[in-house]
Amino acid sequence: MSVQTTLPVEQQFATGHQGESLVLLVCQGWLWAGLYTAAPRELLLKVAASASRSVGVSHQSLTLGGVTFSLNRLAAQAAHRWLDRQGVRVRSTSPINRATRRTRGISA
Repeated sequence: MSVQTTLPVEQQFATGHQGESLVLLVCQGWLWAGLYTAAPRELLLKVAASASRSVGVSHQSLTLGGVTFSLNRLAAQAAHRWLDRQGVRVRSTSPINRATRRTRGISA
């Protein structure tokens, strides 16, 4: 069963960090993300946009257009599911730690 959505669509996710919220906007040919402070004086802290409908998501972050937004695990999972439902290609990413670098022969 195919789900048709009218674009653009927007969703807000609590990041789990100091009351901040990540707002994601999915449009026909691009994506937008904005990180806002907590109410009552919501301020835009960070913004990213990409002409690619692809994002990277790890257990603790979402990366769009080269900009990384920190999220707690539950927010990252919710954003991943929501983006997937909107037809966005979600790539799983994970930080390479020093142990992994040594194992793979990558110099630090």
